[in-house]
Amino acid sequence: MKRSQRQRGQVRAGKVRRRGPHTEATPEPKAASRKAGQNRVGYLVVHGVGNQHQHIGSERSVLRHMGRAIVDPLARVQGEASVAWTERPECRETSDEWPFGTPAHATARFTVPGHQTGTVLIAEAVWSDRFRRPPWHLRWLLTLRYLLRSLPAVLLLVGPDRRDRSFWMPPETSFKRTLLNSIRNGLSPVSFFSSPETRQMGRLGWRLLTSVVLLAAFMALLSEHPWAAGGGAIGLLVLLSTRRNVADHVIMAAAQDQERENLLDYLEDRLRWMREHCDEIVIVAHSLGGFLAHQVLARHEGHNQTKVIRLVGVGSGLKPIWVLQQTRRPLVAAVAWTLPIASVCLAWGASPLFEPSSSEIAAGMLMQLSATAPSLAAPLATQSPEFAATMLHGIADSFERIQNGILLIGDMSWWRWAALAVGATLSIACARIARSRIVPETKTPFVLPTPKGSKGLEWQEHSSQHDMVGRMLLPTLPAAVEQEATPVRGHPLGDHTKYFDSDGLLARRLTAGVLADVERSTSRKLGAQRWLETVTRYERALRKQHDRRRCFQAVLMLWMASAVLIPRMARGATLVEAVIGGWLPLGLTTVVLSSVFTWRGRKSHREIVALLDAELRDEPQLAPPIRIVLPQHRTAATLSFATGAVFAFYGALWLSLLSDLHPAWRVRSPGAPLLAAVVLAILAAATCSGYRVKRRWAAGAALLASIPALTSSIPRSPTTPVYATAPGVPLAAVVLIAVAAALISLTRAHVVQFPEPHPARRP
Repeated sequence: MKRSQRQRGQVRAGKVRRRGPHTEATPEPKAASRKAGQNRVGYLVVHGVGNQHQHIGSERSVLRHMGRAIVDPLARVQGEASVAWTERPECRETSDEWPFGTPAHATARFTVPGHQTGTVLIAEAVWSDRFRRPPWHLRWLLTLRYLLRSLPAVLLLVGPDRRDRSFWMPPETSFKRTLLNSIRNGLSPVSFFSSPETRQMGRLGWRLLTSVVLLAAFMALLSEHPWAAGGGAIGLLVLLSTRRNVADHVIMAAAQDQERENLLDYLEDRLRWMREHCDEIVIVAHSLGGFLAHQVLARHEGHNQTKVIRLVGVGSGLKPIWVLQQTRRPLVAAVAWTLPIASVCLAWGASPLFEPSSSEIAAGMLMQLSATAPSLAAPLATQSPEFAATMLHGIADSFERIQNGILLIGDMSWWRWAALAVGATLSIACARIARSRIVPETKTPFVLPTPKGSKGLEWQEHSSQHDMVGRMLLPTLPAAVEQEATPVRGHPLGDHTKYFDSDGLLARRLTAGVLADVERSTSRKLGAQRWLETVTRYERALRKQHDRRRCFQAVLMLWMASAVLIPRMARGATLVEAVIGGWLPLGLTTVVLSSVFTWRGRKSHREIVALLDAELRDEPQLAPPIRIVLPQHRTAATLSFATGAVFAFYGALWLSLLSDLHPAWRVRSPGAPLLAAVVLAILAAATCSGYRVKRRWAAGAALLASIPALTSSIPRSPTTPVYATAPGVPLAAVVLIAVAAALISLTRAHVVQFPEPHPARRP
């Protein structure tokens, strides 16, 4: 006890020196002499998972990939001559003063217009080869063992993330939800489709649908091509045996306490080197490095925070690693394994309650459309009273089937009731255990200690909405730590690895931070505020564009899923059976849409960043490139386009049947309404997302739907008007009315432009 108290007192006095497996504090040497009033700013960059030590000294080194990215935007905006980069390589020779040697570091001296100069020291901390890794012949086995033990953590992939913040963490300023407001919002189509609850359920359903499709694809590959599946498994095992298996880094941080503490000693030594050479320190940590940097600053009651003014986590692995650490607790592991079992019991036990009803409802809706479609496609001359009576009987039968589907409670056997009881009991037990034993111990797991007499450092966490590591929402961080979502690519893995690209917005935000830090320490005017305001406006523009693009992709995927699943469910298949049976078209559509929209998002990102750099260079700006229709002005056009698409689709099917049933009739171009249905469905998805579609596209779709009515006919009698002998006239009339209503709504719609004008330039 006396020794530990003496060590804590020495830690307060200064640095920490390694002696064997333990650490001991010694006085910190004095910083190098500097000019009066000149405080040197330093940035320490910490990388994430990966074998970055293989790139030391190259263009792919941590110092150049992360450190150089902090000042490169200045060179892109003001010219290469505005930034002078002087680099020194890493020295790994150990000494009593520096047990791990000295880090690779560089001095960046930059000049801004007005001949104002600034200097910043940037150093790297490459830790990927500073801990012991298992031998290659055991690496794959240990990795698979840890993955199987942590299998319940896979549920994090479908858990809440940054996009669900409005649902899980509503703002305090939200209005009081009364019964009247709830009814009003439920009856309003705009409020229903834009509500956080609908978005959350839709996103969760999409994730589950994707998981089932991937599982079905894997099972199909395994059953139809066992040799290919076996070869893939062998290749995976070989990959897990090489040094490319970066899962060792995660396992070290989550489960190997001694190795993690030794690695924290190394990072603490790098931080001590920065304290000796700088007066103000900013730590920029990526991925797993964010977790390690947080642990270093939480050591020794926060006294490692000396001179550290800001911690910037980028796609931080803080939350995932913390969750993996919690699974080592027996009680948490028991709950984590019990909840999936309870969910399976509930889903299997309750399946007769919702699966048959879903199929019956879908079949009833198809019956209703099948009953009404002939009246749109068949010529008016053939629509006798018997024809109308048949149509009304079909509509009545469809309503009866829908009603039976809603009232159906299923043929529940006793073992399904038993599964329901077991699932409900396990769920209640897990909820009570989590509320009483787990949640109270994890309310504030990430709060950094603040040393006495210190204001504490500024902590920022940056992540995109799709980053598979940094997008987790729960558990929560302290207030004001998580920043607005950073626009990157819209891809789970691509976002995590592209934060520090030369055309990224995060690098420009970090540049604004560098300018602000140097301004504060030197009392010079470097334009930091203008940089920050401009970057903020373009970030908001890209976030709005990202939301619009992802909504467009989601609605297109919804159309495709409906076209694939509804016919199968109408024939009696359950939802799961329909998804498994249609895995190939669903999988291909998912891959194609993801590739196209990711490519388009990346291209748009580069164009917007180029406009940002042009504005920072004071070049003339064109009209804002992003124009988004306001949400309240989208509903009428979306419903009109969707109605026209549905009627055009089923009208095309009935025209095809007419050509087969009556060969003497001249039914031409039945595929034109089908193509019009596809175009109208795409226009409905675009309008719902906020795009301002071109009117000629809608007019072209209406013209396609009218081609059969203009070119087809049946044998004519003298008393029958010409329009009554043309198949598809009612269909063309319905589509024309729907398109006209949509065009009128689009004409009256208001748009907002992004990025907004600079505050100093607004009229």
